[in-house]
Amino acid sequence: MTGAEAAQFAECPDCGLLQKTGELSPGEAAVCPRCGGEVRRRKIDSVNRVRALSLAGLIFYGPANYFPLVVVYREGLHSQATLWSSVHALFTHGQWAVGALVFTTSIFTPFVKLACLFWLSIMAGSGRWRRQRLWAYEVVKLVNPWNMLEVFMVSLVVGIVKFGSVADILPGVGAWSFGALVALTLLAGEAFDPRLIYDEAPR
Repeated sequence: MTGAEAAQFAECPDCGLLQKTGELSPGEAAVCPRCGGEVRRRKIDSVNRVRALSLAGLIFYGPANYFPLVVVYREGLHSQATLWSSVHALFTHGQWAVGALVFTTSIFTPFVKLACLFWLSIMAGSGRWRRQRLWAYEVVKLVNPWNMLEVFMVSLVVGIVKFGSVADILPGVGAWSFGALVALTLLAGEAFDPRLIYDEAPR
């Protein structure tokens, strides 16, 4: 059995029935004959949406890491913090575990996820690099639980609101770029259809 043939089988998430869904057109869904639950759905225009969203996310990745997240004004003093400088400060003060966690979840895994999704959208339907495409999708699934951008974004907003009473804290260009990066990463992951790995693959 080839990978494309194996991809036509799916397990119902509700009752566990293994069944052959067959070929589905974009927008169509396979329904379990035993419990009526949705087994699999083909997403509409997944290739173009993932390609656009992941590329936009990679574009915002640079400003989100280079420009300051927050700009602080207090008693005539001015300071700013970028994502990289925050990680460096944690390492400098001996907070290795926290620094490694922030680096992994907010810098490393977003780039890996977006790069893999963009590459998968480029190679979709080409019939080439099928095994490598499967590996890339496994990488996406591996880093996805560690991709906690939204948690970092919430903590950033809470910090701005909480300390706004003792200093003038303004979100910088990095914060807006980071917010766009969060949204685009989530949307790109949601738009990706795993069946693109096998579409038009050589038999």
